[in-house]
Amino acid sequence: MKKLLTLSLLVFLSFHAFSQQTLFRYRNVKNFKHYYTVNFNEYGNGANGWVLEGPACLVFNAEDRARGIVPLFRYFNPKNGDHYYTTHLGELGDGEVGYHLEGPSCYIYKFEVPGAVPLFRYFNVKTGDHFYTIDRRELGRGFDGYIFEKIVGFVLPPR
Repeated sequence: MKKLLTLSLLVFLSFHAFSQQTLFRYRNVKNFKHYYTVNFNEYGNGANGWVLEGPACLVFNAEDRARGIVPLFRYFNPKNGDHYYTTHLGELGDGEVGYHLEGPSCYIYKFEVPGAVPLFRYFNVKTGDHFYTIDRRELGRGFDGYIFEKIVGFVLPPR
């Protein structure tokens, strides 16, 4: 009985430690920026000019390098209001080009794995907005001023 209880506890902790959560996408109608968060209560169904666009994808709540799950760091530029997400901590360093590291926003796959899809990053020069999507058809090679930059990592599609 003790072994069964211990095994059950390990399975529960393993599942909980690497559980999936929804990454929500918001758009600010005032400054034309996008914001991504796992905390729905941060803006809920919309607050302070932010409008919920829906679930962007599924991400993880913990790092697991053995499975290729790495932090997706969030940077913020207070001058233009842009949020920038990357798996490469050194990409913007500590305050490059006006961006300040806010910390890991969530955790994603660094490499392609079965069931995962690419997380595409776009940039709009006019608005200074970075946009992230799993649907390449949404912006394609560029639309409405957005230019494709790269694949940031890999995530799971929302359910």
